[in-house]
Amino acid sequence: MASWLPLSLFKQSSFEGGHLPAKRKFRDFILGMNDGMVTLVSFLGGLTGSSLPRLSILYAALMTAIAGGLSMAIGGYLGSRTQNDIFKREIEREKWEIENIPETEREEVRDLFLSFGLDPIQSDHVTDRITSNPGAWHRFMIREELGIHEEDMENPLKGAIVLGGSFLVGAFPPLIPYFLFPQIGTAFTWSLLFSCLTLFIFGGIKSRLSSEPPLKGAGEMLLLGGAAGVAGLFIGTFLPRILSLVH
Repeated sequence: MASWLPLSLFKQSSFEGGHLPAKRKFRDFILGMNDGMVTLVSFLGGLTGSSLPRLSILYAALMTAIAGGLSMAIGGYLGSRTQNDIFKREIEREKWEIENIPETEREEVRDLFLSFGLDPIQSDHVTDRITSNPGAWHRFMIREELGIHEEDMENPLKGAIVLGGSFLVGAFPPLIPYFLFPQIGTAFTWSLLFSCLTLFIFGGIKSRLSSEPPLKGAGEMLLLGGAAGVAGLFIGTFLPRILSLVH
């Protein structure tokens, strides 16, 4: 075991390097899409019962969708930048420790292998091999001690595009009926149906990526997204009326 273990620790599989980042992007896409849909459903629900004409409601909803998409994009960009800065500081700190307090870091490597289940002799042998190569030593500490992987360093611009774009994708289905139906009540009813259908479809896609039964993921997303939509609808529609009665 000791002869091949160090090499296997530094080989990045295609699954780690390709599939996982793609799934993280899809997770962010689902987050942004659900946020956009719930925001627009609650917003439209609040305005549908008002005396505003359909076009005014549509314009206001479009502006809300655009503003929400920009907000999500900026938040995604700043979040990725902050995370990358933190990771870079930790990586530099680990490099400094290897160069300036090598014995302490060497003992940490040995302790890690002991925690993996290797006996003391195997741990000493593997530790000697890893610490003889400063580059491999540094990569090992980054991955095993800090828990930072190359794919964790996200491109802030890509993150901003995914979150902002997914918010707009989620905001679009509730808006479609307001382009098609002149009656506000009918448009809102179809808006809810379009939103539920979109949640169901993307839930099925999510299940396919996670190797779950399609109906399970679709139903789960429809249930959870629908619950969030109902909560948003209540806040946007009934809460203002309740507060107006109180006053």
